[in-house]
Amino acid sequence: MLSLILPTYNEAENLPELLPAIEKVLKGVDHEIIVVDDDSPDKTWEVAQEMAQDQGDLHVLRRIGRRGLSSAVIEGFLAAKGDVLAVMDADGQHDMDILPKIYAAVQKSSGLAVGSRYTKGGSVGEWDERRYLMSRVATKMALALCAVKISDPMSGFFAIDRKTFEEVMPRLNPKGFKILLDLLVHVPEKTKATEIPFTFSSRIHGESKLSAKVQIEFLEYLYDVSIGKYIPLMFVKYCLVGAVGVVIHVSAFLLISNALKHGADITFQGFSFSVIGATEVAIIFNFWLNNIWTFSRERLHGVHMLIGFLKFNGACLFGALANYAVSAFLFSNGTAQLLAVVIGAFTGVIWNYTMNRLFTWRA
Repeated sequence: MLSLILPTYNEAENLPELLPAIEKVLKGVDHEIIVVDDDSPDKTWEVAQEMAQDQGDLHVLRRIGRRGLSSAVIEGFLAAKGDVLAVMDADGQHDMDILPKIYAAVQKSSGLAVGSRYTKGGSVGEWDERRYLMSRVATKMALALCAVKISDPMSGFFAIDRKTFEEVMPRLNPKGFKILLDLLVHVPEKTKATEIPFTFSSRIHGESKLSAKVQIEFLEYLYDVSIGKYIPLMFVKYCLVGAVGVVIHVSAFLLISNALKHGADITFQGFSFSVIGATEVAIIFNFWLNNIWTFSRERLHGVHMLIGFLKFNGACLFGALANYAVSAFLFSNGTAQLLAVVIGAFTGVIWNYTMNRLFTWRA
């Protein structure tokens, strides 16, 4: 049985045209179609549910509070009944006529079958030169990490044997839009992969989901499955936020101290107030940026954000104390001044990151 997953977000206009066409292509093939919708504002899930009343092989998963193509596909695969699990876009850009070939290829090889734009006979259709170049560069970068090499690892149109999927599922990283790439990175090297050419078409309705955020998530994924095995991406983000926070701290100090000056000089009291004020401004900035970027998957809202901010302040206070304690201990035991300061600062960063990961933004 073929289980076809259609991950959707704002595809309400496309489904009434797409689903009947898929049914026509799969006539005679034992199949089910699962629409996995990320609670679309245009109520794609509602359109799919209405169509499912008259289409017994159509099922709908409406995800509340969760977002992302890769994770939607994985949830769809987990809910599926078929021995072959397939996915295609719901915007009409994938050539559904090759679905029976993709299904047959997986049945024959018990591996992967991919609708490919870059194998012989395939095409990217009406893409402009800029998008084509970006895609080829991304493909080269992705292939360097793949256990199984194919010409189009960035395709969103493929099928996989259920047993192969279940074997690698615990190792998958459901981030971003490129679930096939994640599978190719983690499947055993001996896995058979068949490429079937198709021509990429234009959308039926709606707008492309290829945003700057999607491109950043792709780069983050590449980091996660390479250097991220040793230095977590979240830690790198946290350090980058901290570096920007230093600039914010210095800028705030200069603004506050200039405002408190009496003539050409600033009093000790004014200096102390400036340092404290600048520190809190930096803490507020760091908390805000960490909340929306570093720990975006655990992003805090409402009263939880207020509680998290208080925890963040506490962690930073103890981090500063840890920084001072380590620096002072090393210096008093003969360590060079600069080295002692650097080690102390690094200790503070690790402390802050660990405590905030455990208590402020809990996974």
